[in-house]
Amino acid sequence: MEEYKLSIPEYANEERLQRLKSLYSDFTRLRDTNERGYYANISWWKGVLNGGFSLTDGLTFRFDDAYLRIWEHATLGTPHALAAVIVRSQNSMVDDGILLPLTEFLSSQSNTLSKQKSLLNMPLEWLFSSLGLGQDEGSQDGHSLFVKAKGSYIFKDRVRNLADSLVDEHMIEPSTRRLYSRRDFSRKYSLNGLDTEVVLKWLTNDGKVIVDGDAVKFVIEPSEKIINKVDMGVISMNSALGSISSQVDELEGEINRHNENISTHIKNKETDKAKRALRSRKALQELLSKRLDSKENLQGVLLKIEQSVGDIEIMKAYETSNDTLKTLLKAPELDRDRVENTMDSLSDTLADHNEIEQAIARPGGAEISTEMEDEIEAEYKQLFEESKKSEETVEETPQELPSPPTNEPLEDKVALTN
Repeated sequence: MEEYKLSIPEYANEERLQRLKSLYSDFTRLRDTNERGYYANISWWKGVLNGGFSLTDGLTFRFDDAYLRIWEHATLGTPHALAAVIVRSQNSMVDDGILLPLTEFLSSQSNTLSKQKSLLNMPLEWLFSSLGLGQDEGSQDGHSLFVKAKGSYIFKDRVRNLADSLVDEHMIEPSTRRLYSRRDFSRKYSLNGLDTEVVLKWLTNDGKVIVDGDAVKFVIEPSEKIINKVDMGVISMNSALGSISSQVDELEGEINRHNENISTHIKNKETDKAKRALRSRKALQELLSKRLDSKENLQGVLLKIEQSVGDIEIMKAYETSNDTLKTLLKAPELDRDRVENTMDSLSDTLADHNEIEQAIARPGGAEISTEMEDEIEAEYKQLFEESKKSEETVEETPQELPSPPTNEPLEDKVALTN
């Protein structure tokens, strides 16, 4: 974080210390005396905090004294009006939807918290002051706001993006692979307990997941919005399979370490230690073999369950198709007698159409067509004969050779002159 702070001009440039002093002051009262300056400070802090958030992982953020100390300045101390950036002004991070109060979110049935609902969760004196019935909001100093703003918040975009990616991933999975225990879900996606709670709440609010105690189920069809005994059985088997897989990994790691120890003991001629390591490795190998057998059996059972679920879905599709086809065949338009009468009528109509076309055809059309064919044939033969004669004439014409020179050689002429 210190490196990030030094990338900000107000921190890196001592000439900007006066500006930083204003930003670290309790500028809450500027809202009444200098609204433009107040919102300029809010905007600056929002940009800086967003940059700091981008350097962190996780779905939640805790606003408290420890967080203020992150921004502590050697000369100016901690910022005094940071709470106003989080929850107070119209342009605050909560108002902009960047952050959502955790407690409010977990108790809500929607992922979009309204400002009216936010008011219901404020302390009464804050609510009265905002309605003009009590202490004026402008009189709230930075410390008072901090006390009221302390707490946990969620990063709305992070939670939404993770939830969307999880939904996309599970859309193509069979139903048996859309079932988890909370622990297995957290472990698969490397989430801590709070982050697991947050993303499951988001998915539940969106209707993409149902949670029943420890059981988690991604749903696609409305008919799936219940966790039945089969689902619980699959979840139990998946948990057992995950546990066995972890044991297999641990056993393989132990065996590898024993292999290294055995090699070292043999190299150092430590016979007793080498034999003890060999016995221990043998026991681990036997246990590993049993665990691998159990893992294979569980995977086989789960595969058969997946196949059975797939068969059920196929039969449902067949039944739906059958019912649909039966319904269509009951339509009066598909009555057998009506179909036959319609086809007979269509045949008669087409026959009448053909007769009409022949009747309106131009007389003599067939003869003209025949005459045209005869003319084309005669013209073709004439052109063919002409082309053939032209080729024969070219072949019979002798190739002209160049004429011999008629002038006397130049050398002879020179000799005669001499």
